[in-house]
Amino acid sequence: MTFKTGNCRYNRQIFSNFTMQIINTKLLMDMVLVSTLSQGLKAHLGFEFRLTKGKPYQSIFQHDINYCSLIRGAQESIYRRWFTSMLKVGNFATSCPIGKGYYYLHGWMLDASYVPSFFYLGDYRISGRFFYGRFKKKEDNPLLECSVEAVLN
Repeated sequence: MTFKTGNCRYNRQIFSNFTMQIINTKLLMDMVLVSTLSQGLKAHLGFEFRLTKGKPYQSIFQHDINYCSLIRGAQESIYRRWFTSMLKVGNFATSCPIGKGYYYLHGWMLDASYVPSFFYLGDYRISGRFFYGRFKKKEDNPLLECSVEAVLN
């Protein structure tokens, strides 16, 4: 899977800075966390697909995960494998609570072995939003919300 573009918006009470870039198809992130993230942190992941440019994206699946359970390795999943591969090029926290500080991801690629076999060739938009409590589709000020567009060919 080849990353093309990405963007994020973040709550400035949680992060003083959050930067995401895609350089030479590799994902880079730098963030400064100014507020501790406690147990109960969740992530909503959405996957959208389109066959060709000019067509609208269509949702193929969405999933809510307990982020703290994911990072401590409570259960093996595709998301856990992605997270583990990110640790090779980043310094993300591996347990909750997640303390204040500088975190990064420098040069991550979604290797073909980590792409589900049921994904079709085409364009994808992968989005993620971190939250506490119940997921709300319309959130004015999420903790963090990112979206990446990629191509599987």
